[in-house]
Amino acid sequence: MIIESFGPPGAGKTTFSRALAQRLRDRGYTVDLVLTLPHPDSNLLNSGGFVSALLRIAHAAFLTVGILCRPFANARALRLARDLLRLMPPKNPIWWIRLSQYIMRLSCVWQDSHKRDHIVLFDQGFVQAICTLALFSRADEKAIAHAMGMRNQPDLLIRFDAPKELLEQRLHERIHAKPFAEKWFEPDVPTFLRAKPITDYVGSLLAAEDKQMICVNSLDPGLMLKALDLVEAEVSTRFSGCGRSRPTSTEFTQAPAAPETSRTATTQPQSELTERLASASLWSFLVYVAGAGLTCLAQLIIARTIGAANYGIYSYVLAWITLLGYVATLGFNTVLLRFVPAYSAKEQWSLMRGVIQYAFGRSLLVGIAITLFGITIVSSLASHFQHEMTVSLSIGMATIPLIVLYVLGSATLRALGGIISAIAPERLVRDSVTIALVLLAATLSTTSIGATTVLMALMAGSAVTAGMVGLSLRNLWPPQLQSAEPAYAPEQWWHLAVPVMVMIGVEVLMSRAGVLLLGWIGDTQAAGIFALGLNLALVLVLPRMAVGTFFSPNVSRLHAHQNGAALQSLFARATVLSLAGTIALALPLLLLTEPLLRIFGEEFVATVPIAQILVVGQIFAAATGPQQNLLTMTGHERAAATIMVIGATINIAGCAIGIAVFGAIGAAVATAATNVIWNTAMAIYIYKRVNVTAGLLFAVVEFRRPAAVK
Repeated sequence: MIIESFGPPGAGKTTFSRALAQRLRDRGYTVDLVLTLPHPDSNLLNSGGFVSALLRIAHAAFLTVGILCRPFANARALRLARDLLRLMPPKNPIWWIRLSQYIMRLSCVWQDSHKRDHIVLFDQGFVQAICTLALFSRADEKAIAHAMGMRNQPDLLIRFDAPKELLEQRLHERIHAKPFAEKWFEPDVPTFLRAKPITDYVGSLLAAEDKQMICVNSLDPGLMLKALDLVEAEVSTRFSGCGRSRPTSTEFTQAPAAPETSRTATTQPQSELTERLASASLWSFLVYVAGAGLTCLAQLIIARTIGAANYGIYSYVLAWITLLGYVATLGFNTVLLRFVPAYSAKEQWSLMRGVIQYAFGRSLLVGIAITLFGITIVSSLASHFQHEMTVSLSIGMATIPLIVLYVLGSATLRALGGIISAIAPERLVRDSVTIALVLLAATLSTTSIGATTVLMALMAGSAVTAGMVGLSLRNLWPPQLQSAEPAYAPEQWWHLAVPVMVMIGVEVLMSRAGVLLLGWIGDTQAAGIFALGLNLALVLVLPRMAVGTFFSPNVSRLHAHQNGAALQSLFARATVLSLAGTIALALPLLLLTEPLLRIFGEEFVATVPIAQILVVGQIFAAATGPQQNLLTMTGHERAAATIMVIGATINIAGCAIGIAVFGAIGAAVATAATNVIWNTAMAIYIYKRVNVTAGLLFAVVEFRRPAAVK
C-alpha cells in the first residue's frame, strides 16, 4: 500500500509522515518511510553544513548513475520521468538538473514500492513533484492537468494546506535554522509561497476525481492527531482481511534510486530465467567491454610511457599483488555469492548478516598481515633487487587490503542482485583513475616516470574503487539486516572457503606463471612482452565473466531447490553465450594482432605470436562454459580445487621447461595447453558427478530444445 502526501512547502508533510510511520509501526504494520530531505542525526564535523551539502550532491549523483546502469529494469520509470520533464522543463539549468535526477529516482523507487504486506509512505510523491515542476517551469494549467494524468497513483492521498501567513512564518523559521551551505539548496520564501496556488489548483483537480483524499487544513496539533486517527482507520480498513507482516521499519533519508533489491524468489520459469540471463549478461558484458577498453588504454599508456623493462617490473608486481590479494580474501567472495542468496531466499537474516561480517573481518585481517609481512620480506631482500623493483613491490603490497575490500564488496553486491553496481567500479573506475594519474605524472614530471609511479596511481584507483563499492553496498543493504543479530556458521563457510581460496590462488598462479617465472629470473624485458600478450588474451575472459555474474547466484538457487532440468538448461545457454562473446572478440584480435601491438611500441611487436597462441587457448576454454562457477555453486568446490591444483602444477612445470627452451613463446604454449587440459578435465568430472552435460556440442543441442519449466 502506497500513501502519498502533498501540499505547499511548510504545511507539515514530513512531520506528519514521520508521526504516521511511527504510529503504524506501533500498531504492528511494516512501514517504509521515503523522505525527500536528509535528517542528519549529528552536526559533528559539519560546521556550516558543508559536509552534509557535499554528501547530498555525491549521494544523488551516485544513485543516479546506479539507475542509468540498469536501463532495462528501470525502463518504465525512466520513460515516465522523461515525459514529465519534457512536458514541464524547468527554466533554470540548475533546477533542471536537480529535478531531473530527483524525479528519475522517485519514479524508480515508486515502481519497487508495490508490496501487498507493506505500507510505503512518501512525504512528497508524484503529485508534489508535478507541483514543483510546474513552479520552476511556469507551466500553465493545461500542462499541469496533463501531467496529473500521467502520474503513478497511490492507494491513499493526503493533502496538506495552511493559511499563507502561517506558511510564510514557518518557512522563514526553517530557512533561518538551516546551516549556511544547506541554504544554497533551498529557494527563497517568495518562491516557496508561489507553490500554494499550484497546489490549490492540483487539489481541485484531485477533488474532481472519483478517489478518496484526506485533507489536513491546519497545522494545529489537535487536528494533526485527528488526521492521524483518520489515516490509521483508513489503513486498517484497507488491510482488513490481509495478514499483517512481522513489525519492521525502514527509513530512507533521501528519495533513493531504484534499489537493486535482493530477490527472494528462488525458482522461476526457465524461459524467464533465460531471458534475464541474456539481459543481465548483455549489460554486464557491455560494462566488461568498456572496462576492457579502459584496461587496454591503460596498458597502452603505461607501456608507451615507461618502456618494456619498466612495464615488465609493473607486470611482475601486479601478478604478485593479484595473487596475494585474491588469496587474502580467503575464498569468501565465493562464499558470499553462494550463501547470501540462499539465506535471503530462506529469510535467514541473522546468518546473512553473520556471513558478511565474518567474511570482511577475517579477510581484511589477513590482507593487512600479508601487507606487513610482504613489506618486511621485500625490505630484507632489497640488496638482491633493483631499487625500482624494491619500491614497486612495497607499494604493491600496500594495495592488497584495498583489493580485499572491493573484491568482497563486489561479491556481496552481486549476491544482493546489484550486478552492474558490483562490476562497474572495478572495471571502469579503477583504470580511469589510474590513467588520469599516470598522464598527470607524465605531464608534470621533468624526468621519465617508472613502474613505481604507475603502481602508486593503481593504489589510488583501488582506494576510489573500494569507496564506491562501499557506497553501493550501503544503498543496497536489505532493511531486514538493520535489526538482525548476526549468527555464525563458520564450519559450513570454511568448508567452502578453503578450497575456493586454493582455486582462486591457483587460477591466478596458472594464468600469471609465465610472468612470475620470467620476472623471478630477472628478465623483466621478456616478462613485459609476455605480460602484454597475456593481457590481450585475457580480454577474451570477459564474456565468461559477464555470464558468470548472473549465472553463479542462480545456480545456487536452482541447486538449493534441486531443479536439475532447469540447471542443465541454464548451463547450456550460458555456454553458448560465453562462446559467442569470446569469438566476437577473438576474430578481430587474431586478424589485427601485429598492427595493434605496434601501437604499444616497436619493442612489443615480439608479442604477436605469444598473444595469438594464448587467444586460441581462451577460445577452447570458452567452448566448455562457466564450469568452475558450476562446480563451486553446486558443492563440488573441493574437486574443482583438486583439478585446478593439478592443472597449475602442469602449467608451472610446462612454463619452466618452455622458458628454458623457447623463452616467452614456450611459456605461452605451456599456458594455452594447460588451459585445454584443465577445462577438459572439469568437463569430464561435471558429466560424471554433477550429472550436467558440458561442452559446446551438448550445449547447442540443449539450446535448441524447449526451455525447461518448473
